[in-house]
Order: sequence, then structure tokens, then C-alpha cells
Amino acid sequence: MQRRPILAFISKVAIIANLVYLLSTLFLFITWMKIPRDIAQFIAVMGLELAPFVNLLFALILFIQFLQKKEINLPQWQTFFNIGMLVVQVALLFI
Repeated sequence: MQRRPILAFISKVAIIANLVYLLSTLFLFITWMKIPRDIAQFIAVMGLELAPFVNLLFALILFIQFLQKKEINLPQWQTFFNIGMLVVQVALLFI
């Protein structure tokens, strides 16, 4: 059985969490949109709480693999998107 790298898995989870983060940020600005309470709570928890944690985990693993000079088998758009979203999340944290 072939071992799959954990970085690829974390990257895909981070992309999903980042998309939900964008959706939850959109819901904060669109107040007229009424969604069911359970869905709103799921979106809030996954987007606002899970996305920054997963992004930090992704960036940490990426940095460690970079320092160990291991090959990083990820599409560049995934890396740029996840790191970019981490920067946006940190910037919005201080605003």
C-alpha cells in the first residue's frame, strides 16, 4: 500500500475550510440572508475556528518539509491559496 503524504491531505482540508471561511465572512456582511440556525452554526465553527487552525498546521508542516529539503508534491495554486488565506485571516484578526 502506498503511503500518502499528510501535507496533501491537510492542504485539501484547508481549502475546504478556507472556502467555508469566505462563506462565513460573507454571511457576516449580508444580514438579510436568513439561513437555518444549525447550518449557520456549522459554517461559523468550521469557517471561523477551524480554518485558521488548519492553515497554521498546513504552514507549519510546509515549513518543516521545506527546511528538511523534502520534495513538496502540491500544485502551486493550493500552496498560494492556503498561505494567502492565512495572511488574510491574520490580517482580519487584528482589524
